[in-house]
Amino acid sequence: MFDQPFWFFSNFGEFERGLSAAMVTLSMLGMGATLTVRDFATTLFAWKGLAVGMAAQLLVVPAWAGLVMFVLSLFPEGFGGLSVAGAVGIATGLALIAAMPGGSASNLLTFLGNGNVALSVSLTAITTFACLLATPVVLASLVTVQVPGEIDIDKSRIMLDIGLFLIAPLLAGMVVHACTNDRQRVLFVKVMVRASLGLLALIIVGSLGAGRLQFAAYGWLGPAAVIVFCIGAVVLARLFAHVCGTVEQDTFAIVIEVAVKNGLLALLVLTSMFPSRMLAEAGPDVHLIAAARDGCMFVVLFFSGVALATGIVSALRSRKLLAPRG
Repeated sequence: MFDQPFWFFSNFGEFERGLSAAMVTLSMLGMGATLTVRDFATTLFAWKGLAVGMAAQLLVVPAWAGLVMFVLSLFPEGFGGLSVAGAVGIATGLALIAAMPGGSASNLLTFLGNGNVALSVSLTAITTFACLLATPVVLASLVTVQVPGEIDIDKSRIMLDIGLFLIAPLLAGMVVHACTNDRQRVLFVKVMVRASLGLLALIIVGSLGAGRLQFAAYGWLGPAAVIVFCIGAVVLARLFAHVCGTVEQDTFAIVIEVAVKNGLLALLVLTSMFPSRMLAEAGPDVHLIAAARDGCMFVVLFFSGVALATGIVSALRSRKLLAPRG
């Protein structure tokens, strides 16, 4: 079977979950190796920024996602080139992204924008731990309310995946940090990050070759909804932080944390939401479930690009505003 030129693509579904799990594990090992217990302790003393960031991540963004999903459901069939199946896919993908914690790239962008890096690192790590309970709840709530069809969210499986492939590697990475010197640590992080990015590239290629990434069903309205969700989340997070009275450095860290989600984790959770057996047992809802699965992949990858671009622009703007006076 290996002599068939497109064997990998035709059997991609068998490898997707393993590749996603390995990708997230390597990424979290690298992130953990940059953290210490002191990082958490420092931010816990400055609890206000942490509390505001957690509320923005776990309450404001999911509520905003629910509103965008509701508005999307009001458009007539075919409006903006968005098919019914495409609308289901976009809605499910937005729910998945809204349930994700911040990604490690948020720490780099916060640093580039002269934001509060300690707060950013702590928010990323603590929301990662919090997502063990929050992600299944947020995801199930949004999907159940806004997405038609019988899409059953297996909360226990998602929690198990987060524990095994996210929390455990993060803690193991922190042990690596404690047991290595600076040079060894930098090399370890570099290898882990590059390996995870290599696996991400393989997943994207595999999805394209397997026909998972279909763009025609989303027209212009699908991508527009993702862009509106990303920019709206940034604006709402900034307004929320200002209302709560956080200083600008903390506000910027919170905004970037909200914008730059953990797309690698989203790809792993996607495989838990839609195991291969689900399509075989779906019955009359099979087309909606397939559309939801493909839409999740589209939204995760498209949102990641939009969020990164938004984060870079915000960092460049903030770098000027928060430049040290001299």
